[in-house]
Amino acid sequence: MSLFTPTAKSTAFYYFGNFAVSGGRYFFHILLLRLLLPSEYGEFLAYLSLLYILSIPNTTVSSVVTKFVSDFRGKNDHRSINEFFYYLIRKLTPLSIFLGVILIIFAANLSVILKAHPTAFIILGASLFISIISTVVRSYLLAFQHLVAQIVIGFIEIISTLGLAYVFIILGLSATGAVLAQIVAGIIGVIISFQVIKKKVLPPVLSSKRSFSLRSFTGYSLIYAVGSISLLSTDVLLARYFLTEHLSGIYSSLAVIGRTIYFGLGPLIALVLPIASHRHSLSGTSKSVFLKLGGVILILGLLATGIFVSFPNFIISFVSGANYLEAARYLPIFAFSMLLFSINLFLINYFMAIGKQQINVYLLAASIVQPVLITIFHQDLNQIVWSNVLVEFFLLATLLWRVLKTKL
Repeated sequence: MSLFTPTAKSTAFYYFGNFAVSGGRYFFHILLLRLLLPSEYGEFLAYLSLLYILSIPNTTVSSVVTKFVSDFRGKNDHRSINEFFYYLIRKLTPLSIFLGVILIIFAANLSVILKAHPTAFIILGASLFISIISTVVRSYLLAFQHLVAQIVIGFIEIISTLGLAYVFIILGLSATGAVLAQIVAGIIGVIISFQVIKKKVLPPVLSSKRSFSLRSFTGYSLIYAVGSISLLSTDVLLARYFLTEHLSGIYSSLAVIGRTIYFGLGPLIALVLPIASHRHSLSGTSKSVFLKLGGVILILGLLATGIFVSFPNFIISFVSGANYLEAARYLPIFAFSMLLFSINLFLINYFMAIGKQQINVYLLAASIVQPVLITIFHQDLNQIVWSNVLVEFFLLATLLWRVLKTKL
């Protein structure tokens, strides 16, 4: 595939557009780092990490929608595209409501465990009521590769988040205000997203209550969601629990800056499933997708990691300010762990796209080992950071071994 085909050009636009959106999201974190004390920022990232874990069902749904709708597109099966949307809404809305109610009920208990304000947990619980619909709509947008629309919506969301967060924090809502700003901006984004895909799902095919056989792929997608989100969030929650509020804030700063590597590569990783699935459905092979996207991810990841390794003090000082300089000594190794994490997710997404979902068992094993290691080794930040590196390194070694044994 030439670098100048429409697909290549739209992919490049999508990546660089998402990179700009990610920059906006990091400006949001910079705003919070400047407005909040380390202990308060640690509280906010604990909220965010808990939200990631609660979104495990949503991540599963996203993988399922992207995979199946991409397959339907490859077969020009427009009826299934329509029916699948309402099938998912019917099946998943009760789960979304259940999780929201549970979070609201246990808000007071969670506020004690995570040293945070209970109001934020109530807000998070309320947001879960619409989270499934939001996930289905956004996943349809990705499956149809409406790349320009995704970039525009991303910019609208980040501008809304920045404005609302500033107002809410100035009004005294602190970390809770930052959480509320993200949720309101997300609602705005999903409303716009639905306008883009509505021709695909409206009017509904009401004459059919068709079921879809999702069990095998959904089960492994759930494992993927559990594993990937756990590896990205559990360390922050355990740091908040085991360390002082100040040190947990320092670790949160380290985490959000180091994860720039993953979030920068995330748009390309997200494209692996729809593009490789679509190509595999059409021709039975997608090796070129693996080589080209994988090569770009590796090169960009190494460049970003090199920057973090070379200028840790400058980056921490510029992004977070003097209050967070303790994190600078750990930034190079944390950045390396995020590079490994990104490569691991790329490989797993590709295996899923070509129908080898069993690979997620290794991801699940890694997500179990990580909290065990941190529970044992948490006397300081260095031990937690190195626990993450060891988990990602051994996961990558296992996945590369599987690549060598698999016909791509």
